[in-house]
Amino acid sequence: MPKGSLDYHLADESHGLDWHKRYNIISGICYGLHYLHEEWQVNTPIVHLDLKPANILLGDDMLPKIADFGLSRLFSAQQTRVHTENSDGTRGYMAPEYINHGTITTKSDIFSLGVIIIQIITGYRKYPSPFDTELSYHDFIELVLEKWKKRLGAAALETDYQQIRSCLEMALSCMETDPMKGRQQRKFSRSLVDGDAPISMLVVLKDH
Repeated sequence: MPKGSLDYHLADESHGLDWHKRYNIISGICYGLHYLHEEWQVNTPIVHLDLKPANILLGDDMLPKIADFGLSRLFSAQQTRVHTENSDGTRGYMAPEYINHGTITTKSDIFSLGVIIIQIITGYRKYPSPFDTELSYHDFIELVLEKWKKRLGAAALETDYQQIRSCLEMALSCMETDPMKGRQQRKFSRSLVDGDAPISMLVVLKDH
């Protein structure tokens, strides 16, 4: 892809990913993941199992494409989960139930999605979140928002902050260690906040 991987852009701030580009990338990843899980063929989802910035490629228009399906699993119409003895993937992006028990569901990818969204918003590969610090959800969101307020300055719109907050809330929901809590309900909207998102935004996938 012409613009390389998302990982490349996150590692070098000189590439200048403004908020609107980041938001469109988040939207595109959500759409792509929804397609793999629910649209490409009814009742036979593809679980990627190695979703990370290095496996998300960006085109000239900066729209993302999910790549590298070497670890992916194709579910049959009767399957909602599978178990494996070999939990292959990339640490830091793997869902706890996959690491600890070898359980694979579409929620395995949703956990990875949450990690990626946090990285896109903060610009850091490893940013302290409520899951590895004593920060509350509220304090974490406010901390990240404050950094964006300083970065955007007077040019920012209120909808920018609403989008950042909504994406952070979505990411934290995706990263719940118990998949039955944060990763169980599906919700779509043409826009997460203000009606101007270019493509549908996936919040979390339904429980099967």
